[in-house]
Amino acid sequence: MKDLNLDDFALFAQIAAAHSFSTVARERNVDASRISRGMARIEAACGLRLAHRTTHSLSLTEEGEVFLEHARRILDEYAQLRDGFGGRSQQIVGTVRISVSQLLAEYVLIPKLHLLGTQHPGLTVELQVEDRVVDMADESIDIAIRAGVEPAQASVARLLGHHGRALYASPAYLRRHGTPKCVEDLSTHRLISNASTRTHNQWNFHVNGASTLLNIRGHVQVNSSASVVALALAGAGIARINDVLGQSLVAQGKLKSVLPKVVEPGSNSIHAVILSTRHRAPKLLATMDFLQTCFGLFTKHPTV
Repeated sequence: MKDLNLDDFALFAQIAAAHSFSTVARERNVDASRISRGMARIEAACGLRLAHRTTHSLSLTEEGEVFLEHARRILDEYAQLRDGFGGRSQQIVGTVRISVSQLLAEYVLIPKLHLLGTQHPGLTVELQVEDRVVDMADESIDIAIRAGVEPAQASVARLLGHHGRALYASPAYLRRHGTPKCVEDLSTHRLISNASTRTHNQWNFHVNGASTLLNIRGHVQVNSSASVVALALAGAGIARINDVLGQSLVAQGKLKSVLPKVVEPGSNSIHAVILSTRHRAPKLLATMDFLQTCFGLFTKHPTV
């Protein structure tokens, strides 16, 4: 292998993530032919075919997958070296890619994100907002914020706090349908279920010293926690919602607690996760410190 530089490795990783020359060309604001020539140069330097090309997409060969693994390692090591020396000047610079669920992004992170920019103006944040567990290495994610998911062994995790879940409904819904007085009353109400995971629809209660579990199949079913909250706010029914968020919305007069004396909220941890190969990068440590402050509401009101 010869005549490859750092930008070649970055270009290859970008092509592999996008599966398309034209997408990378748009991201770099250059002609697609230039990206194609760059790929050809990389393959010529390796003496190997690294990708299968079709009219509309691109996929890596077995050799390309191996090359990609090495390219990412080289880019990570360079980033750590750069950040390490940058840390000596006490300036936090660079881009941090954060994966976070829609609910935590919308109600916790985004309202406070401007404070990170104030603290570290040289820092750029890219949010990947979706309700799934990402492959951090494959998708070039620096930090993943995960609730109720155990961090992988190849990662370093920082506990941001805990939360439970309780039942809530809008004042408008309760005016129309009445307020449940006991668990049995739920059978006459419209319920909202979360199809993203089975455990979200296991509603736990503690009545007269005994635990009761209801497996809920809602009248309205969605696969997003943020959509569950939106439906509850819109008066579509009773929903099981993160209790810290729920209490915040109760304080704003937007929701009311349902059966608060008998609901068992449980406890879920919220972690910020970094791959173990990157956990000393100053920009990531600074972002983790910010996240711990940002999620302080959960830390101050843990459910244990």
